[in-house]
Amino acid sequence: MQDWHDPHRRGARHPWLRRMTFGLLALAAATAPGLAAAQAPPVQTCELGELKLESGAVIPNVRMTFIAHGTLNAERSNAILSIHGLRGNRDAQSFLAGPGRALDTDRYYVIQPDTLGVASTDPNATTSPTRSGLNMRFPRFSIRDMVQAEHRMLTECLNIRHLVAVTGISMGGIGSLQWAVSYPDFMDAVIPIVPQAHATRQTNFVWEAARQAIMLDPKWQDGAYPANDPPRRGTGIGVNIQNAFGFSSDAFAAMFQDRASVERFYATTTEQLGNATDARDWVYRTWAIVDHDIAKTPPFNGDLRAAARSIKARLLLMPNCFDQLLSPGASGVMEVAAHAPDARIVDLDDIAGHSGNSTPRSVTLVAAEIRDLLQRVADGRPGFNGPRIPRHWSREDRCPN
Repeated sequence: MQDWHDPHRRGARHPWLRRMTFGLLALAAATAPGLAAAQAPPVQTCELGELKLESGAVIPNVRMTFIAHGTLNAERSNAILSIHGLRGNRDAQSFLAGPGRALDTDRYYVIQPDTLGVASTDPNATTSPTRSGLNMRFPRFSIRDMVQAEHRMLTECLNIRHLVAVTGISMGGIGSLQWAVSYPDFMDAVIPIVPQAHATRQTNFVWEAARQAIMLDPKWQDGAYPANDPPRRGTGIGVNIQNAFGFSSDAFAAMFQDRASVERFYATTTEQLGNATDARDWVYRTWAIVDHDIAKTPPFNGDLRAAARSIKARLLLMPNCFDQLLSPGASGVMEVAAHAPDARIVDLDDIAGHSGNSTPRSVTLVAAEIRDLLQRVADGRPGFNGPRIPRHWSREDRCPN
């Protein structure tokens, strides 16, 4: 049974929660608040040409944009790939990177791409349905296709053949876990934060409702809307449907004092989200999430345990048992942890739910765990510090009730 006397748990009135603004809720599953780099590195571009998808379809003229913190060493052996979430972009993971931070740029070269189909309104970012000009004729892509594009970017444009680690939050966590299965020899460690191993029926429902909110906006026009008049209202509502599951009910209670404050916040964020998100690209990326299952990676034929056993890197999984969007038990994360050869689970255990990766407490915990693992890798020491599963859990295959 949970012990609720701890101040970060149920019923606590967090000052940080009461002060939360658009920035955190709008970027739920994407970024951390207020920590973007003041001096962002220059944007770099990798031209991949054709990208053949696992469906057999081909995307022409694929461009990957990225930024990098730190310096790549002469052996090209100190690189870390850091992958953003659904609504994030190349800057979203910058709070992890810097001198002395979780991804210490005095030691590591930290690569942060705009992932395939990124829903940014930046016209020069990585190829997407909108930026390709194909719009709804753009072929649907999968998480594995996104990972393939990242792998090609690293190998073809940066001549990197091995990574110290791959990490990511939310959709980036999903991608990093797929990296562990698709390219098991390519990295020493994989660090997925609030990920899923496979989609659940609940996530299917949530994102279908969100997509329908966008598509019912008259300005959607079957996805053929002009650049200067997108379906902003429907997009804002759709993303806020996702955000309804991005926090636990306890977090909402701590964030808002009454119904009126909830409704004011909803109205404000709906407008801001609609202005800041490309609807087409966001829709395509949610399709990738709800279709995803690492067990579908050849040759595992749907066997999740076999996929988990194939992972060779050290796997540091950081879910949140308060997560209602990518529930750790239902989405297979616990099962992966139980069967991967060298895995450790760290429960963020934060009432903010899926967005709990971004609270000050969780950022501190995540940074400490990452630093510790990377130091063990650098020292050539095996395994992890601490227990394989949290001591307060009574079962290995699910979060505690």
